[in-house]
Amino acid sequence: MEPGASPRVPAVGRAFQVLSEIAVRGPATLSELSRRVMLPKSSLLGICQALVDQRLLTMSDGNYGLGLAVIELAAAYGRQPVRMTRVGVCVQNLDNPFFVAEVAAIKAVASAQAIDVEIRDAEQNLGRQAEQIDGLVADGVQALLLDSVDSVGVGAAVARSRDSGVPVVALNVGAEGADATVTTDNVAAGAMVGRYLATSIGGRGRIAIVDGTFVTATADRVAGFVSALRDYPDIAIVSRQRGDHSEASGRTVARRILAESGPIDGFFGINDPTSLGVLSAVQEAGLRIPIVSVDGSQRAAALLDRGAGLIATAAQDPAEMARVGLSVAADVISGLALTSRLRLLAPRLITPDVDDYVPWDAI
Repeated sequence: MEPGASPRVPAVGRAFQVLSEIAVRGPATLSELSRRVMLPKSSLLGICQALVDQRLLTMSDGNYGLGLAVIELAAAYGRQPVRMTRVGVCVQNLDNPFFVAEVAAIKAVASAQAIDVEIRDAEQNLGRQAEQIDGLVADGVQALLLDSVDSVGVGAAVARSRDSGVPVVALNVGAEGADATVTTDNVAAGAMVGRYLATSIGGRGRIAIVDGTFVTATADRVAGFVSALRDYPDIAIVSRQRGDHSEASGRTVARRILAESGPIDGFFGINDPTSLGVLSAVQEAGLRIPIVSVDGSQRAAALLDRGAGLIATAAQDPAEMARVGLSVAADVISGLALTSRLRLLAPRLITPDVDDYVPWDAI
């Protein structure tokens, strides 16, 4: 109760006044309490006797002191989980529609739980992201949701955050030293589009991969894709070159592969923007080459073609990723034991024959 404020229930207000007075200045007789709280002894006696009955006060040698019930209540309060009210979010960039959807989903879930969210866009710059993490910690966020630019390179900033008592939950891609990771099962995503591409080209041909930056998601997708192709000995991976996850980069890398590597029978782009860039390069070369991807964006789903061009994408679920990420962060700051530090979300294969899929950026 604020100083000078009138209590809604006067008796409760006076009881709180008595407890506060003894807590601050120590045990006192009825006469001393009467002077301190400026209440007549006749009124004060009934309050003190009621508090003794509830074990909130004790009476010993004519002095009232705090009772065991106060200690019990304080201990119970200390056992209550800390409620998350403010969280920081760092994403790779807000040019990619997936990260835009990820941030929108986090905001929606957080708003429903009365959690304030601070968003930072690293613009695909590791140094900038590290500074943003330090800044959010200094600003007093309780936890960080991190979609890292570089899974290993961000480790020092993650360690500083955790040393400051701010846990880090990695979203979408792993982050070295994070308390937990919530991501798509990217190995499964890469494997499912790998098998689909292999079948589409008849189990033989020359494949190129447009890889991405040094984050776990891209490494896992490529690992799953390559693993799936081991069942097709007549398929060869003839080129694997890195882009930066953008459409422009996908176009540039695909042009280079087409110029350097001879005939290509299929492409794997590690995300939809990359694969749409590959599609542009293939079309400008006047070719029809099947391309598979991972993401499940609205634009990619609209361009799926049975014959050539973009033929499949493994869809992610940024809304579920946001919900699980916030839940895990709340558990960590509450001190709850995590059943697993890695939460994998199942991808879904989207092909031209799938007619019930609603892209995450169309919701």
